[in-house]
Amino acid sequence: MACDSLTAEEARVVEVLLGDWRDLLRCTAIHQAMERVGIPFSHASRLRIAEFLIGDGAANGLMRWAPSVYVLTNDEKLTARGAVRLWRQGRPIPQPDDDEWRKADRNADQIEHAFEMLAWLGFMRKTAGRYEIAENAESFLRGLGFYFHEVVLPARGERFNTNCASDFFIMTYAPARERMLERVTGGASSEAAEGMSEKMRDAIRGANTGGARALQDSAFYGAERAILNDACGWCDEPITVVMDHGKLVDVTPDTIWYLLGGG
Repeated sequence: MACDSLTAEEARVVEVLLGDWRDLLRCTAIHQAMERVGIPFSHASRLRIAEFLIGDGAANGLMRWAPSVYVLTNDEKLTARGAVRLWRQGRPIPQPDDDEWRKADRNADQIEHAFEMLAWLGFMRKTAGRYEIAENAESFLRGLGFYFHEVVLPARGERFNTNCASDFFIMTYAPARERMLERVTGGASSEAAEGMSEKMRDAIRGANTGGARALQDSAFYGAERAILNDACGWCDEPITVVMDHGKLVDVTPDTIWYLLGGG
């Protein structure tokens, strides 16, 4: 798909995404870039942008994770996680108009769009008018899978996803950043490779970066307020962590545990 197939606003969304992805700690999704450009979310527009990104060489070089990481909204990732749990339990997947989704405060259009994108990506398929999990679904659960870790910078009016929850502290807490840089420059980056995509490992090591900046040149937000919007890896309960000028000022709920490399 050629860039001239996009509207001017959609082309600006692509510019924002490519700019963000040059920072190794940012894996901004399409819906977040649309918000930053100032256009309302549109499923049709998102699909056009996704088709362009997947067919564009520069974008492919900077996308260090599977397309689902960038194409799905964070709410749609939660929907996918719910579908995965049912699938693993051998239970049928509720269809978009089923009451189960309404009980979770999600309307049929939202679920239809989520399932349509999951089918477009290949995680789902539609057979005889019903959505079901595709045979190769396990491949979508590698790497980041359907998890997200959203960073909000209120003073800048920006939000973007990062690779893992620990990256939030690397970009907001100087001692964590210094420890990370010591490990990387000391050749210890291979120790943290489990769960990473090959492209992410290469970028951290400075090989085949696709135009991304070195990890030590990633942005730091320790002199401002930053918020992490996350969700429990087991129950999807919302989790919020607030850092303000390098200090932890709020954690909700206050009973959360963070397991490095595990959720």
